[in-house]
This record gives sequence, C-alpha cells and structure tokens, in this order.
Amino acid sequence: MNTETEEFLAYIGDYRIHDSNVESILWENTLLSVTLKGYEGERIVIKFNGVQTINSNRPLGMMLYALSEMRINGPYRKFLFANWRDEDDASLEVIAEDVEVLY
Repeated sequence: MNTETEEFLAYIGDYRIHDSNVESILWENTLLSVTLKGYEGERIVIKFNGVQTINSNRPLGMMLYALSEMRINGPYRKFLFANWRDEDDASLEVIAEDVEVLY
C-alpha cells in the first residue's frame, strides 16, 4: 500500500472515528464488520459490503487518524484505515463495493 501515490477521495464517517481504536474485525463471506471504540468509549461499527480483498497487518488495537476512501479503477472502492502512529506498522485496507458507518 503506497498512500503517497494514491489519490485521496474522501473521509468516511464523522469526527468520532478520529482517535478511535480498532476493537474487533469479523469477516464472513463478502461482509466485513470492523468495530471501533471511540475516545469517549462509544462503539462505532463500520460495515463493508461486497468485500473483494483485505490487506492488514496487526490492525487490532490500532489508533485511527481517519478512515479514507482512495481512488481505484473499476467497480470497487478502496478504504484505508489511517494509523495515527507513524512509527507503528499496523494497517488495514479494504476493497469493497460499499461501506456503512453505524454509531
């Protein structure tokens, strides 16, 4: 994943995603649910539908700066969980058809 050469499209969700931590990940068939714990203790669930691929490296516990959509070709959309800590190599990237944020 090379975010320096990828084109940013939009942030997904609102301010509550900033400073949240990845608490759990559940992948079943083409559905992926990522549960975040917000800085005020609230639970945020990010649901991806039509998941094509997931690239990750120790994402559990990762503190998020943001959830971003990046440009890719084709019918799918690319979502990048941006790690708050630059020195930490934890990462999560999802390529899926759609995303829904539940607060």
